[in-house]
Amino acid sequence: MPFGLGVWEIVILLGVLALLFGAKGVPDVARRLGVGVRELKDAVEEVDPRRMLESGDERPHRPDAPATRRPEPREPREPPDST
Repeated sequence: MPFGLGVWEIVILLGVLALLFGAKGVPDVARRLGVGVRELKDAVEEVDPRRMLESGDERPHRPDAPATRRPEPREPREPPDST
């Protein structure tokens, strides 16, 4: 069983969840938990160090990210004359 929990422990946890959130609230809580786990998994995959080492790039490539340009360096300004 996951996390070393037996069948009865899982049944008791589900019963406590049903008492706390109601029968209609449990699926909503499970859905929110699933979305959170999915977002965490996507974030971990995005910064996977093995993938970054294979590509030789410092940052992972995101095809959905907009292309950015580096701004051209400005010439230093001269201080105004104080005379």
